[in-house]
Amino acid sequence: MHIAAPDALRAAFLPPPHDPQPAAKADTPEQTPFVRGEGDRHTVDPNDIQQDGYGSCAVLSTLHTIAQHDPSVIQDMIQDNGDGTYTVTFQEKVEILGFTFFKPVEVTVSGPFTGGAANPADVGANGEEVWPAIIEAAYAQQYKGGDLTYETGVMPADVMERILGADAQTAGTGEVSAEQMSQRLADGEATVAWTPGFKDDDGNWLPEITEEQQALIEHYGIAGGHAYAVSEVIPAGTSYVDPTTGESVVASEDVIVLDNPWGSSDVVMPYSDYQEVYGWVSSAATE
Repeated sequence: MHIAAPDALRAAFLPPPHDPQPAAKADTPEQTPFVRGEGDRHTVDPNDIQQDGYGSCAVLSTLHTIAQHDPSVIQDMIQDNGDGTYTVTFQEKVEILGFTFFKPVEVTVSGPFTGGAANPADVGANGEEVWPAIIEAAYAQQYKGGDLTYETGVMPADVMERILGADAQTAGTGEVSAEQMSQRLADGEATVAWTPGFKDDDGNWLPEITEEQQALIEHYGIAGGHAYAVSEVIPAGTSYVDPTTGESVVASEDVIVLDNPWGSSDVVMPYSDYQEVYGWVSSAATE
């Protein structure tokens, strides 16, 4: 399968420039940005994110993987202004005289935050845990002209850099071995893999999608043009729970676990099948 290099796609994915305006003070019920809900390891936890068809999978997958590796990054970037508004700090890359560095940029947004980015299962005394929706709203305001329904035009590597203030790398999935992927995760790198589009607007398979790929896509329920957080690589010979059967099995080869920002339809598949179907993977250091 031939896939264009990320640089060739950048012009199509980069958001248009605009001059964002700070949000006005909100006269809305108080909502809680951080709650340690049932099943959470921290007040910021990957299971707080449920896209539900709302917003950008690239942004939410990036938040998911950062929450897994270093929740403090997310807590530190949100400031509660005490008036129903929140200030979110992004990091923007600047190049001057051949030198590249990141500078902080503050974006203020107001509630109510009711998008599907926040998990409605996590509810605190003052309302729904809304940190994913706060960051997504700020990202939309700063980089997508305030369009909260944006679904395209975002590269995972760009999101990583704007949140982490660190250079991100992108490669084809075939260029990163299971051992290298395991090391990235062990090093605490935020890692997101994404797929090319599989079908045209009429629901027909694109001609470049082979029959073998079609079978894998349907078997594992993989979405086309979608980003997933890479959460784990299970080495061959290791026991794990097969999500299809619910039974414990021993991996006959390396297996990768990809978390879907929808909050459902996660993918667990052999690493070799992942390399066959997924197009690219981006990663960046969280520390």
